[in-house]
Amino acid sequence: MRRGQLFWGVVMLANAAGIRLPNGSSLMDLFWPLLLIGFGVWVLLGAFLRSSIDTESAKVSLEGAREAKVNINHGAGELKIHSGASGNELVHGSFGGGLKQKSSLSGDQLNVRMEPANEFMNNFPFFGIHDRLDWEVSFNASVPTAFELNLGANKSSLDLFYMNVTELKLKSGASDTDVTLPSRGRLKADFEIGAASLTLVIPEGVSARIRSEIGAGDIHVDSSRFPRQNGAYQSSDFESASNAVDIFVRGGACSVKIK
Repeated sequence: MRRGQLFWGVVMLANAAGIRLPNGSSLMDLFWPLLLIGFGVWVLLGAFLRSSIDTESAKVSLEGAREAKVNINHGAGELKIHSGASGNELVHGSFGGGLKQKSSLSGDQLNVRMEPANEFMNNFPFFGIHDRLDWEVSFNASVPTAFELNLGANKSSLDLFYMNVTELKLKSGASDTDVTLPSRGRLKADFEIGAASLTLVIPEGVSARIRSEIGAGDIHVDSSRFPRQNGAYQSSDFESASNAVDIFVRGGACSVKIK
């Protein structure tokens, strides 16, 4: 038995037995703050320490679909998304910890849900710092695709430059996220982030409107490209541009950079 397990076992047993300190406090009252601090450290270790884990290669066929809607849940490790799949593939990639995916065809649209094979480790990465779920995923750039991304404590790099993205919704927790937005088409992109860092790169030639609701955080926007007017940052030709992105960021204690 590990010493740490023995120590906390004694504390909890003494608490259950009603043993009190001279000042009337229980042992749990004394050591509970230490437990919370240790728990927080373990969460960070589970999110950011790299180690070896089995990796699975997998792909999703288009099944004749002309467009796609993709939901990705990922919470522990590193996620990389970029173009690269082709032909009859919507997506292929390597998935640390394995992949659990479900796809269904509705008319011309393929609906795909992707999440780690071990859902418990995805939701609670702090229970195994050796189980980083590192994913590298390539999508078919010729297929119009709507993305809904639910990211936990991870590091994400999303290179959508060459992709045909019709909608982008991203929610994240304690994460570090870099997104290069598409270089073509008109796109609505919504970001809801917690204690996180978010960097958005808007390609040259793409107009934008940028709105935000930020709590105890800050947002920095390249105002030389996107002047501030009427409570938003906006390109002068946003309404008429063929290539444009409408960005809304909602966040708490976060840092946001848009360039």
